[in-house]
Amino acid sequence: MCLHSGPCRDGEVEAAELTAVVDELVKTQFSSRLFMYGLMAMTFALVMILGCGFGLTWAVVLSQKDTTVVNGTWVTRADKLPIQLGNSQMTVVDGMLSSRHAANATVSTQPNTVQRPLSANMTTAQLTSLTRVYLSSSTGAQVGLVVTGFRLVAGSPPTLLLSTPSGSLEVSGNSISGSAAAGLVGDTAMVWQGE
Repeated sequence: MCLHSGPCRDGEVEAAELTAVVDELVKTQFSSRLFMYGLMAMTFALVMILGCGFGLTWAVVLSQKDTTVVNGTWVTRADKLPIQLGNSQMTVVDGMLSSRHAANATVSTQPNTVQRPLSANMTTAQLTSLTRVYLSSSTGAQVGLVVTGFRLVAGSPPTLLLSTPSGSLEVSGNSISGSAAAGLVGDTAMVWQGE
């Protein structure tokens, strides 16, 4: 640049000198604009973080003002009634927890099972659905066995043979025998459970 100093000192501004000045001005304006946008984004983020923190703090303060915990239950301070929250999936019908979307079907925590007395006169459909056998004796001893297979032997009376991981069971009429029932003393009440 030879505007006022330098080797040329002729007082004339050349095109190359003018181009260099304009390029420097554009770079400076772009840098200041970029810095301004960055500063605005950081200010916005800071305001959002502070606003969220303040909002959460205010929500906790308001909830503590109207509620308290009594004996492990969240209740209102005014009338000491438990806080009740809504659920779009479940409702209470006649004191039973029910599903809203399945025609008010009662929600159960037990598996769907059928319990019947075990005998050799069971149908093939009942025998194929047999999954577990529960035995109890007159002395109070109880045992539950997983059924892994069965065989029905014709005769008078018919005999039902059940295979379990603990051994085998033989049911004939109302009597039961086999290695899986060896520990039961007295009359056994035979109950089967299938899904």
